[in-house]
Amino acid sequence: MTPRIKVCYVIGTLDVGGAEGQLVQLVTHLDPNRFEPIVCCLSSSGPQAKTLEAAGIRVKVIGFHGFRFRQHPREVFVRLASLLRFIRQERPGVVHGFLFWAYILGTYAAWLARIPVILASRRSLGNFKEGKNPYLRMERLANRMTDLILANSQAVKQDVIRQERVAPSKIRVIYNGIDASRYALPTDPALRESLGIPAGAPIVGVIARLIDYKGHRFFLEACQGIRRRNPAVTFLLIGDGPDRRELEEYACTLGLGRSVRFLGSRADIPELLSLLDVAVLPSLEEGFPNAVLEAMAGARPVVASRVGGVPEAVVHGQTGLLVPPSDPPALTDAINCLLNDAGRRTEMGRMGQKRVSALFSLSRLVGEMEALYEERLNAAGHK
Repeated sequence: MTPRIKVCYVIGTLDVGGAEGQLVQLVTHLDPNRFEPIVCCLSSSGPQAKTLEAAGIRVKVIGFHGFRFRQHPREVFVRLASLLRFIRQERPGVVHGFLFWAYILGTYAAWLARIPVILASRRSLGNFKEGKNPYLRMERLANRMTDLILANSQAVKQDVIRQERVAPSKIRVIYNGIDASRYALPTDPALRESLGIPAGAPIVGVIARLIDYKGHRFFLEACQGIRRRNPAVTFLLIGDGPDRRELEEYACTLGLGRSVRFLGSRADIPELLSLLDVAVLPSLEEGFPNAVLEAMAGARPVVASRVGGVPEAVVHGQTGLLVPPSDPPALTDAINCLLNDAGRRTEMGRMGQKRVSALFSLSRLVGEMEALYEERLNAAGHK
């Protein structure tokens, strides 16, 4: 019997988030006869660890807290040494890092442990690194030790080429994938009633962390214009984050009152999506957002900013409408256009479902990753 391929995934935490959720979906759907996944969290585990443990997947926590350049060198050395010991003990065939610190420290440790295949995933644009030379120096050193960089969109690939000076041949695009069947749900009248939304009232929602670059302030400004043409509309902001209080105060300042509901983090995203007439993502930057894939899988038309990898997911005029970022009037016009055309919303929802099933399925993602691991290990064995 052929031995299973051991893959060690390195990530910061298993909190609620797009990259974390994608990793959990991937490792729980790998063929257990061919692969043995292990997940190593650099700082802490998080709520999604329970899903992995229930599936029999081991989770290791290193306990590396407070990533910063002024951290005491001894703390950095101790935690990196702990990661190195763990990887040497496990001897995986592949180490695969997700997100910045994980693919930096994970790569260093994997290289020192002489792991055959080292992969690093880029999940977003690297705007946070602009002008920060220590970040870039660490990253470029790690890149020399990495066998292949995986980007989740062509936009992310181009950003890596520009910022990290990586040869295009060292980057492969593998799009995110979701289980579309989870989102194909009928509208739940009981859920609408529990939220206090009258039957027949239009609902427009944003599902995103409440952080600056998701563009919620511009969405709230657009809500004023939307209400002038659709006074019965209710706006749902689903997600939590550091900007929540500021955004709640801004909604009050704009006079939006009870028309805007801040629902916080929710476990019933598919059910909430089923209520929406229009799903909105007003981001200022994106790599390749799962939020728009989930909305399309739920047959919801999308209005989103034309940034990063969003146009690779949303086809303007077919599965939704794309608008410039930081442009409340454009958001207003696009959302009102769809609210006032039920037939167009239905057709865009149908086309969105079809596109997700064809291009962005979870089974496609898992198949591509399994083939990649085997391909790289075979290549490493012939060096």
